[in-house]
Amino acid sequence: MYEDPVKEMLVWMKVLLLTAFIIFGVRHFLFEPVIVEGESMQPSYHENDKLVLSKATTITNFDTIVFFAPDGSRFIKRVIGVPGDHIQMASGEIILNGQPLDEPYLDGGGNDDFTAQSQLVSEFSVPPDCYYVLGDNRGNSTDSRMLGFIREQDVIGEVKFRFAPLRQFGFVE
Repeated sequence: MYEDPVKEMLVWMKVLLLTAFIIFGVRHFLFEPVIVEGESMQPSYHENDKLVLSKATTITNFDTIVFFAPDGSRFIKRVIGVPGDHIQMASGEIILNGQPLDEPYLDGGGNDDFTAQSQLVSEFSVPPDCYYVLGDNRGNSTDSRMLGFIREQDVIGEVKFRFAPLRQFGFVE
């Protein structure tokens, strides 16, 4: 390419620096890989599932997000309520903005403990810049029932893609 090895080395250094800058930018501002830890999102996600988060997204009801918990750890949960939503929980049923939720993602998730908690009754509205999140495995999940509302600034990103295990490779719903 060049007869001067110094010039050729400088060109390659520029290419490598530009590549590193692009990778850092994409990783820091657009996408981030994560590994699921724990059982709180079963049956939707299992221990060691490998996912990709989108950091440039608008969070809506039923999206799956990863966020920083108050102790600094990362949790993965499903968004049940977005700012302004009215939520009522009674007899293991969730009513969102006056409509009972149909939650097909809970099937087979070991939610007997949650539905058996008929004594739990609560009603509230989600404040601005906050989310109300629950794990799909309601009987085994530390979520907004214990943590309270999740602040928008604590959200790392929304789960968009699963790349392992390979049998579930692809975009998530």
